[in-house]
Amino acid sequence: MQNYSLFNGLPFGTNSRKIYEEFAEKFGWDKRQANQFGRQGLPLYARNATPEGYNVWFIGHSNWTATKGGDWDNEILNSKEHINEYWKKINNKADFFDMTHRVVFAKKKDGYYYFLGIYETVEKPDITKTVEHNGKNVYLRRYRRICENYPN
Repeated sequence: MQNYSLFNGLPFGTNSRKIYEEFAEKFGWDKRQANQFGRQGLPLYARNATPEGYNVWFIGHSNWTATKGGDWDNEILNSKEHINEYWKKINNKADFFDMTHRVVFAKKKDGYYYFLGIYETVEKPDITKTVEHNGKNVYLRRYRRICENYPN
């Protein structure tokens, strides 16, 4: 592994799988999870992928791209300090309740993925509580950035 760091705001390309594979090599991430990235319909999410036990999350659809995907909407807020994830339905309770830190990349309208930082869940998700988003009641997971670089 090389002495290398990711910094908030850097673009890394348009293919999430190639980006993941590059950083798996550089940082010792779980190479077996590269198949979670790179094609439409994949989760763009690797669980417990880093040596620190962090998840890796590539946000392909959000307010940055003005697109939506799957059963959730993603909203990047406050100069990237917070991310709201609005779940229309909860298909996987383990994912919904997961409190693991996340190494986060997000796509912009230019098609490139940008590194945002390391995020943590603000509060334990609550399956009994919904919020209004775009005229519908949805479940909210909210994250806050705790570090602008990786490794921290």
